[in-house]
Amino acid sequence: MKQKQYILHSWVIEVIAVLLASMIAFQVCNIFGIRMSLLPFIMATGYIILKLMYHLCITVARYIIEAIPPSFWISVKKRDCKKTLALTSFPISNCEEVQKKRMELFHYEYQREQQQYQWQKEREEDEKLNAILRYTRDTFKRFDLDETEIFQICECVRYFVANRRVLSMTEIHIKKHSSITQISLKNFAWNIAFQYNLGRDMTTSFVMATFSEWFANSTFDTVRKNLRTTTGCHKIEIDENILSKYAI
Repeated sequence: MKQKQYILHSWVIEVIAVLLASMIAFQVCNIFGIRMSLLPFIMATGYIILKLMYHLCITVARYIIEAIPPSFWISVKKRDCKKTLALTSFPISNCEEVQKKRMELFHYEYQREQQQYQWQKEREEDEKLNAILRYTRDTFKRFDLDETEIFQICECVRYFVANRRVLSMTEIHIKKHSSITQISLKNFAWNIAFQYNLGRDMTTSFVMATFSEWFANSTFDTVRKNLRTTTGCHKIEIDENILSKYAI
């Protein structure tokens, strides 16, 4: 296989040399007005000169290559190898850098959206609590309770919905008023608990602790069974839509 390639290579060189010698011979005859009968001699001379130049170039190139130390070629190969590796790894490192930047941008946007969501949630919770407290004030203003007692009820409601626990320790005592019935107070407690999805046990504890004088002779189970009364006419009715009515 190598021998065939060498023969083909030699033939290509010979053909090119003949063609160049022919072109040069024609140009020389044309420029200097030489007779065409001398064209073969001029072409042969040109062919010999081209072959000598070819072998001279081959000899000079071989001498230059032999003169250069092998360490130089090793360093060149290493340098080329490093460049190839760098070019090969560039898309990967570039992709990782782009991915890192996109992750940083996503993290920034995610944190900002989370912060905005938290602010929105807190604002909605504040608006909801304010509506509940307005409902509480308006409800008990209709009865003979003084300002201090209404304030205490509002504080009990605030603690109840914010902590999901009952504020049992209080220094302000809410006196029993005959104008307010147990049913009305239980309906009031249910209306509050419904807005926050609070359970029956917690709601029962809230109404019995906040209005203890009304339920002094009642048991926990009895109050729990009848937290919500929709039949009859009562001062405080069941109302599931107090938020929409008292929202600003």
